[in-house]
Amino acid sequence: MSGRSATGGTDPRLPARSAVARAGYGPPVTAVIIVIVIIVIAAIAFVAYRRSARRRVERERARTRLSREAEGHRQEHEATALRARESADAAEQRVSRAEQHREEAERLERQAREHEQLAAEEEASAQELEAQGERARQAADRHEERATEAEGRLEKL
Repeated sequence: MSGRSATGGTDPRLPARSAVARAGYGPPVTAVIIVIVIIVIAAIAFVAYRRSARRRVERERARTRLSREAEGHRQEHEATALRARESADAAEQRVSRAEQHREEAERLERQAREHEQLAAEEEASAQELEAQGERARQAADRHEERATEAEGRLEKL
């Protein structure tokens, strides 16, 4: 006897192949343990596979949702960009029309100044003509008086 224990150490008190050494598990128990371990590993693998499949489905749903959201934003972008272009075009047209109105106003102001100047010249001319007319009336009145005087002298002769 070698004196080895079931743990592989040396103990001089124990004979080799003692009852403790033979107390190990028999082949049927080992097979059951192996089957249980295989079942546990298969269950863990199945649960991991199910989680992985669920995550794939969730990711696909998230991709689909984000894809729709992105498409919606792109459509909104296009619509907003179109409105911006239309607004810019309308603003450009309004600026052009405002410039035309401003030019027309300046032209009319020039015409108004010219007409004001012409009116002032006409008024000055009218006043001058009125003054001439007044002088001519006065001259006519003097000539009338002289003619009357001359006729009066003529009658006296």
